[in-house]
Amino acid sequence: MITNTPMTVYNKYVENRAEKYQRTALSAVLWDSSSATVKHKSANMQDNKAVIALPHYIGGAYLKPKVWLALVDKTANWTLQEGDVVVRGIVVDEITEGFTLSALRAKYDDVLEIVSVAFMDQGSPNTHHWEVLCK
Repeated sequence: MITNTPMTVYNKYVENRAEKYQRTALSAVLWDSSSATVKHKSANMQDNKAVIALPHYIGGAYLKPKVWLALVDKTANWTLQEGDVVVRGIVVDEITEGFTLSALRAKYDDVLEIVSVAFMDQGSPNTHHWEVLCK
């Protein structure tokens, strides 16, 4: 699979009633994005989207969402699920009380939320990948 960029995924979970994020940098994905402005009565709104293909071979520490959410220590693994946040490129900032998701969106371009994930396992094993739709 041809890739064009690294990506950082922020997996969302709840701990002690607080929303938290676990950051994982992934070395090579195919990021295909589009950007548009949509007019609504008196305001213009951004409508950014991306389709991201992640080759299966980068998934060494990948776990399905329910398995990942059940882990006590999530730091060695990652997942892909609706509501997670992705950023094009390698990002070192952790989302905390001091550096919020809003701050992440303000600091970086191409910060999107995952809306669907599908594992594409048709054909040769070399073509297996996750297809992630983001908005």
